[in-house]
Amino acid sequence: MSASQDPSVAPQLLPVSGAELRRDPALHEAVRRVGQRVGVDFTDDERVREELRRGREALAGMGSATLAPSCLTFVFLIVAGGLAVADKISPGLSVHRPALLAGAGVFAALAVAAIVWAVVRGQRARRDPVFAAYREVLALAQAHGVTPTHIPDWLVGKANASSKPWYPLPEVAPVSTAQGATPPSAPAAPRSTGDVRPPRKPAEVTAWEQTADKGGWHDEVGLLLALAGGGAAMWAYFEDEPVGYAGLALGLAAAITVWVVGYRQGARKKRGRQAALRHLADVQAAQAAGAAVPELSPQLRKLLEKDDGSDALTG
Repeated sequence: MSASQDPSVAPQLLPVSGAELRRDPALHEAVRRVGQRVGVDFTDDERVREELRRGREALAGMGSATLAPSCLTFVFLIVAGGLAVADKISPGLSVHRPALLAGAGVFAALAVAAIVWAVVRGQRARRDPVFAAYREVLALAQAHGVTPTHIPDWLVGKANASSKPWYPLPEVAPVSTAQGATPPSAPAAPRSTGDVRPPRKPAEVTAWEQTADKGGWHDEVGLLLALAGGGAAMWAYFEDEPVGYAGLALGLAAAITVWVVGYRQGARKKRGRQAALRHLADVQAAQAAGAAVPELSPQLRKLLEKDDGSDALTG
């Protein structure tokens, strides 16, 4: 079964494949030196996939492990606030105000400690030497004119596509600039190894990209129209104005029309999303076969993050 038929059989899409890193001898040597520091061959695609999977799973486990402390933090803050104002609510407790304030301070300190613990744990996970080295590898690739297909949000500590990364790629001057030459223009198409070429993006995927972040309002608008029609009917009943029933008919007709339009749009977006997943699988398979694939669109990057389960791992 081909990757386009079953997206689950395709290997994980890497930001940069080992074949692309090896294509430029200078880049290959720089990546080799970085890998030697942490004992990882970053041109070994399977090893890189294992490390990225380890990072995602570690952050996922950390998110689950911090759920209970987060709840405790919330409870500590409520208790601290309650103790701080207890004597105001019950004047009889005013004689115990020093003890109440001391208790509030203890619970507030516990809440702060829990927050600091969660933040420090997340930072420690992302400061893993292997992940720091891989960020350097991606920066080196960019400096040598290789554009990553995507940069996982969790790797750079981004909460979402529009937020600023907590751990951005290190700054590396473009190789041509460092040598005093004019930087070359970006290639029109990615290079490929042998006869393997990246798949062309289907028109259905392009259309899906244009509407992926739109819509989602039809249910609410349809409900408001239906309620408006119901209000017109109530007015007609209580005021004995038959013309109000026409408002009911118009409101229901408009609501049904909006719902039908929303259903059709949702069905088209669902088909487009499936086509996009198949396209990602084809891209992943092409990269595994040695092709240099282009940078993904923002919509495909977001879909890839969700498909990998990475969108919930930025914690």
